[in-house]
Amino acid sequence: MLYYIDAQALHESGVTVVKDDQSRPAFILNGRHGLANDSFNLHTISGQELGEIRQKTMGMSPRYDLTLDGQKAGSVKKMLGVWHEFVFVTDLNWLIFGNLLANEYHIYHGVKTVTTIAAVGAATSTTFKIDILDPRNVHAGLLVAAVLDRWRFVHLTNPLTRGSLAYTSGT
Repeated sequence: MLYYIDAQALHESGVTVVKDDQSRPAFILNGRHGLANDSFNLHTISGQELGEIRQKTMGMSPRYDLTLDGQKAGSVKKMLGVWHEFVFVTDLNWLIFGNLLANEYHIYHGVKTVTTIAAVGAATSTTFKIDILDPRNVHAGLLVAAVLDRWRFVHLTNPLTRGSLAYTSGT
């Protein structure tokens, strides 16, 4: 099952429509992260909440709690890497490998692929394709994908959208 998230819209307005492979609205994703207790929420198009991923700790490797249908489904713990990002989702036993330079992520349960995430589209790469193999993993996969750090900063890669880096003396 293919889904697409506009990371730029999510970053700028705090809400985006998750679309399916036919460009039809499938879910609404809203929220933000970066501060303790910030969260992303996933809703049906009609507004029913399906799940939440809430930031519980701050720092270089923050922890998030994943809740699906009102019950805790796991915790997401980021681990540091130089060029690659490593994330572990407890209870679901998912291991996520990410390439920060290519903006690609692979989620595994043991040796079995659960989800792949990749930047697609224009040169700004603000749209992400999420390929979720098992329909039972859709909600968790979309919420986990929302907290991958690189997505928050993708807007900085486009020099037309960032402020001037020049020094000004205030005159």
